[in-house]
Amino acid sequence: MKQITPRMMTEIAAAAALYVVLTVIFHPLSYGAVQIRFSEAMMLLCCFRIRWCAALSLGCMIANLFSGMSVDFLFGTLATVIAAVLMYLIRKPVPAAFVPAAANGFIIAAELYFFAGEPYWFSVLTVAAGEIVAVVVIGLPLLWALRRSEAVSRLLFDRGKSDRNDSSERTP
Repeated sequence: MKQITPRMMTEIAAAAALYVVLTVIFHPLSYGAVQIRFSEAMMLLCCFRIRWCAALSLGCMIANLFSGMSVDFLFGTLATVIAAVLMYLIRKPVPAAFVPAAANGFIIAAELYFFAGEPYWFSVLTVAAGEIVAVVVIGLPLLWALRRSEAVSRLLFDRGKSDRNDSSERTP
């Protein structure tokens, strides 16, 4: 079993907090049938380290407390967990970038249909389109820009021993 280090907990907390902040400060755009969560651009990190799956799921759960729909805490988080784990398993950013659109499109649309009376297929299309804007249009170019920095790349993307054997991770 992997040991969770203080550094890992700090990284998870920082990423979760950033997700919450980016969601809440753009509140009118982050919730509802027509939404673009700019924080979802961070989902691409899930392709590289399992800890980002935990971080973004936690961030989503906290951000959904501000949605105005109590069930979003459950269903929105479920959609993020599913997308994050699938992205980690896919491991390739370009095909994985479309996973949040599918997961959120169908799950959030069902939530909006059953609990807010929104039309299901309209919500599927609008939520999925918002995810494509956030993850594909914004997230992929941002990912490619971040990968140019060796220090940032090591922190965010390396899958090497830090995810395989976290107990041997060295802190500077």
